[in-house]
Amino acid sequence: MENRNDKFRRKHFYVIDRLLIKLATAAVVLLLVVQVLLVHGEARKYLSLVDKLEGEQITSPATMYAADVPLPNADRTMNTVNKVVAKSMRTLRPGKKITIRMINPPAGVDAIVTVNGETVGNFGKGEVELTVYEGDYVEIDAVRIKKTAQFIIDTHKNDLVYPVDGILLENQSNLVVVGKVIFKR
Repeated sequence: MENRNDKFRRKHFYVIDRLLIKLATAAVVLLLVVQVLLVHGEARKYLSLVDKLEGEQITSPATMYAADVPLPNADRTMNTVNKVVAKSMRTLRPGKKITIRMINPPAGVDAIVTVNGETVGNFGKGEVELTVYEGDYVEIDAVRIKKTAQFIIDTHKNDLVYPVDGILLENQSNLVVVGKVIFKR
């Protein structure tokens, strides 16, 4: 009686094992096929959830205009065109004004403010007022100041999550990271 049960179990285990091996092989083959299809742009639109969530990639018309500009340094021309396109794209988004005041030392052109790596002003008058957009990365380059520098961030209407209104940033001869700008919803 037990011998018959063992044969029955073995028979079913063999069937289940073969089925699992076939399913695993099919899954690996399907995964490879999908990965190959993701390399091509047309199939990627339908298969990639990341592309669906992020939306279409906006390509700037920089390549069209850069070919028409007859300047000797093509890299410099491309950077200039890209900056112009980026600035015009920023104006389509809502921006907020913030003021960064230099407390100690009172004023000087040795410290500069950069937004996304681009210089937007210096502290010659003791403060810099700038328009920032969601996701901008703000830094203060105070490397040339030899003593401790102090800065206060004023967000005017207190409509930013970060940087916090009234925060005091302090550093000595270094880069002061204000951080990524986050708007209140």
